[in-house]
Amino acid sequence: MKIKLGILLVVVLTTSLVVSCTTGQYMNLKGNENVEILGTVQTTFSVTGSFRYRSVINTQAYINLLAEAEKKHPDILVDVRDISWAIGGGDAANNNYVYTATGKVIKK
Repeated sequence: MKIKLGILLVVVLTTSLVVSCTTGQYMNLKGNENVEILGTVQTTFSVTGSFRYRSVINTQAYINLLAEAEKKHPDILVDVRDISWAIGGGDAANNNYVYTATGKVIKK
């Protein structure tokens, strides 16, 4: 019984550590896509804890990265691919979490 309880405790602790260091990938380039990569962009953004769904984080990362890409390349139609994001920290008292995202800027 003690061994099963110990194993359960290890699983719970491991899961909580993995969840606390949440990362994600979004809009990855496919191997057969022939695009011109112009560089990379990076941004940080906040998400309220009650809206911390992966789809919301992915969308917010894309919107912020695209805005940065358009600032960096104002005369070119651009898009962002190979987006990766990670949770950077949070303000548990106000239920806000800060994320950092990076992505590759491609020419449309």
